[in-house]
Amino acid sequence: MSDTAIVEIAGRDSIAAALQAVRLRSFSELIPTVAYVGTEIGDREAPLHAIDVLQQSLGAECHVLEPVVLSDPPLWSALNTRFAAGVRSLLGLWSPCLACHLYLHLLRVPISWQAGNTPIIAGERDSHDGRVKLSQLPQGIDATGRVLAHAGIELMQPLRSWTGAEVAALVGNRWQEGHGQLGCLLSGNYTQLDGSVLYDETAYAAYALHFLEPVGRAVVDAWRKNHEDNDSDQPDYVAIVRAVLESTVTTELRA
Repeated sequence: MSDTAIVEIAGRDSIAAALQAVRLRSFSELIPTVAYVGTEIGDREAPLHAIDVLQQSLGAECHVLEPVVLSDPPLWSALNTRFAAGVRSLLGLWSPCLACHLYLHLLRVPISWQAGNTPIIAGERDSHDGRVKLSQLPQGIDATGRVLAHAGIELMQPLRSWTGAEVAALVGNRWQEGHGQLGCLLSGNYTQLDGSVLYDETAYAAYALHFLEPVGRAVVDAWRKNHEDNDSDQPDYVAIVRAVLESTVTTELRA
């Protein structure tokens, strides 16, 4: 399936990323995937409307398959909430949005493996025209990319350096950023009263290095082992995350 790619469907940026990826790599077939975490609000049909826009934009250039819907609440909980206090205490930074983006990428790994390590297209951007999004800062995006590489999968992010104006020009100025997509109950959890975002850059780097990347690799390793052992049981995600944090504590003590 070398001419096929998996698309992470969310909002405007994800559609623009898919369009740009087809331009760059001439994919003839796309597998749209929609991931749910349980905190979404708004029109549940919004991702399906986005897929319609994608298909209409591509026309006969590329075939868009039926969407695949994904969710793994135990994984989301283990990554984002179960050890929130411990992560903040150990690394000095925590927000559910950080590992949530890792979760969204990880959900596509098993499908990619089934399709022969098919590339995954995501709409991550390093900057959002001056707005800080903790879930999409370069160090965090790079860390998730390395996690997918550890799984043997290319995480395509063709919009990394794009501005909002460039995205709008590709998908059409009628689609405003943030519109036509699901919202989240946890949105804005890391913003100050005035809407600004304050965070410790050193703590963020430590989070990406000592938690985000190793916990992602550990989940991938657990899935790979289950596959090799022909074990259909779900991994113990809480135990996996705990082991990563305990390893981090040991590393910090040695330092």
